[in-house]
Amino acid sequence: MKLYYTPNSPYARICRIVAIEGGLADELELVRVPLRTPDSPSLQHGPLGKIPLLVDGDLVLGESRLICGYLDQRSSNPPSLPSASDWQAHARESLMSGFLEGITNWSREKRRAADEQSPFILEVEEQRAIRAFEYIERTIPAPPAEPPITYADLALVAALGMVDFYGLVPDWRSAYPALATWLAAYEALPSVQETAPSMAAMNPLTRSL
Repeated sequence: MKLYYTPNSPYARICRIVAIEGGLADELELVRVPLRTPDSPSLQHGPLGKIPLLVDGDLVLGESRLICGYLDQRSSNPPSLPSASDWQAHARESLMSGFLEGITNWSREKRRAADEQSPFILEVEEQRAIRAFEYIERTIPAPPAEPPITYADLALVAALGMVDFYGLVPDWRSAYPALATWLAAYEALPSVQETAPSMAAMNPLTRSL
């Protein structure tokens, strides 16, 4: 299996954590690719150039949730995705995925050149993030001794990692202590530490295709 990825992609991070925790790291070849370039190796497997992209023989999966579902089937660990009938779990996953989407949009906008940033988008995404922080702080459970590896939980881990990395809400740990305690349990995992965003992987946001 090959996973085409960029190191700071939160969605690729989720897939990498699922693979590591599922004992599949040795079966997964990581292929780092540039974004928005016409010569990306990922384009050999499809026209979109989106990452993460999992290739296993003639199977090509281009969405992180599908990739995690496929990794679940190859692992003996509990699945990262909820069963079809567990609607409460799906609702939680929807919330955390939406939070991650908003944080991704916010960080992307802040990476643009100052004269290209949209004040409207920045304001909308900041307000959405703060509403999410406040809601999650009220509802987040204390993590068990072994934090569960679910797509919902990892989406939240990835979102908070981006908040920290891009400095979007500098004081969030003091403002939302229950959430900070929850995250600390995940930050102790080697898989979460290994996949954290890094300055070495930063690329400027460009318009190249």
